[in-house]
Amino acid sequence: MLSIKRFGIIFFAVIIAILPISCTPSSTINSEKEIEINTLVIPSRNHTRMQPEIYYAFMDSAKNIKSEIIFDFDLFNPFIYGSDDNSIAVNKELLDLFYDCVDEVVEIKKSNLKTSNLLNNVQIYIKENPESHLAQAYRIIENIMNKYQFLVVESSDTYGAHPIFYDSDISVINTPDGANEKDLIEAIYDLFFVDIALAQNKPIWGTCHGAQIGYIHAGGKLGRLFEYKKDGYNNIEFKKSAPKYIKEETWRIDTMLYTQQPGTNYSKPLITVYMVPDTYKTDNQKYVEMYLNKDFQHSFGMIEPIPEQIEIISYHPLSQYNSNIHDKQYQTFNKSFKNVLKDQVIVDAYRYKTMLGTQYHPQYTYNDMETSIVFDYLVRQIANRYGGMI
Repeated sequence: MLSIKRFGIIFFAVIIAILPISCTPSSTINSEKEIEINTLVIPSRNHTRMQPEIYYAFMDSAKNIKSEIIFDFDLFNPFIYGSDDNSIAVNKELLDLFYDCVDEVVEIKKSNLKTSNLLNNVQIYIKENPESHLAQAYRIIENIMNKYQFLVVESSDTYGAHPIFYDSDISVINTPDGANEKDLIEAIYDLFFVDIALAQNKPIWGTCHGAQIGYIHAGGKLGRLFEYKKDGYNNIEFKKSAPKYIKEETWRIDTMLYTQQPGTNYSKPLITVYMVPDTYKTDNQKYVEMYLNKDFQHSFGMIEPIPEQIEIISYHPLSQYNSNIHDKQYQTFNKSFKNVLKDQVIVDAYRYKTMLGTQYHPQYTYNDMETSIVFDYLVRQIANRYGGMI
């Protein structure tokens, strides 16, 4: 039966283990009939469980291949304590260690001002200082990731990835637009998990915040889609025609860029219709007309320069909007919307080594059109990686 365990239990097991857990897939995984996939999920730090939409999407897509894939999900969130005294104490110990890592990261940045990729400098520091807090945290995360075959980094309802990792001008913890110490801690362990999972050649899926973490790991940077304004932009709207299913789609700028319904705390996605990229399709689907519903709710985008190792699957629907302004579907472009939005290259989805990153959230619109094909693709990659028969 599937379980979502609190991290306190996981970390306690790591602490008491004498030998590191082998990262070699278990014999269960080698079976052609049944593939058990131990999956680690990193949620936003404010949440005590994985997104149920993600759980449903993987469970449903797993039915579409011949091998029986069994997903077993565990949660990593050091900000949420466990239910008993031992797990609370263990979580507190780990969180204290991450807080100790913050000053080290800041010092590394100050010693490497204008660096284009702080993570590289952190990795060098860890090798040169094996007893440092960062090195200790890395080893603990490595021991945790050893027992998992798949990593999921969810979206975030916080500021997001701390800019100290990608903005050469930032070397402080608290930024004027709201980044803080917890954002920095979250970025540290997110980047470490992605780094270790990639080194272990394990599949990763990052959505929204998770995609941005992978992009930063590859050496990319994030940029605001429009200038920061504390109280937002009062729901400036832009509507454009859509290719199928609906006559038009609606984009909205307030504190973030939305494709959600107003007046419902932006919890209900609107339909935005885009053709399915060939990357997600099987050979039998290559010439089939298929569509995704891409929902968006974000204020940062993955922008140029695009890292060399990134294989772009698609660009953001509003990427380089000026070059599309004469396109028929953009003829209704709202002037006030255009004056707020930045005209820049924005990556929408990518592949990076064993990672898939999607700025949108296909789990929320899984049953719309052929959006489920994203998860079908991920499940096929997992089955191929661990010896399954599609």
